[in-house]
Amino acid sequence: MRRLQPLLLLSALPLCAMSLSAQAAMVSVIRQPKATAAEFTTPITEIELKNPGDLSRIHVGVGLGLRHWDDGSNAFRFIADANATADKTFIALGAVAEVPSGDGAYIGPRLRVGWAFHPNWALSVEGEHLEKPFASGLTPRRRSNLGLALTARF
Repeated sequence: MRRLQPLLLLSALPLCAMSLSAQAAMVSVIRQPKATAAEFTTPITEIELKNPGDLSRIHVGVGLGLRHWDDGSNAFRFIADANATADKTFIALGAVAEVPSGDGAYIGPRLRVGWAFHPNWALSVEGEHLEKPFASGLTPRRRSNLGLALTARF
């Protein structure tokens, strides 16, 4: 039996590789009025539905990002994202935790709605609202931004 276990594990390896090859990472570049951000999201799960002449895809993932403000400061971002592409429409809903250098964390939701001009590319308008949950009353507690996002699937 001990000789059989490694053979069984090795035989399951191609099946695992095939299921992971269908999933793809997503990279987004976002330009906001006072900042530029880049994000990398790896999939937790990805579902692809192919109808004749139509491709629908649902992607759920987590990732990391970096935002560079025009004044020179930076913020590290943690992302949880779910997006769907169907009939040239792209929609994404996510949660963002942002940690600026020398400041407390901001957390909040974001929404992207846009146009999927290629099965692997989308251009969308992004809106996010981040709040600092445990800040004193004298510091800024909210960051709301609109931006333009270009998302690529690799």
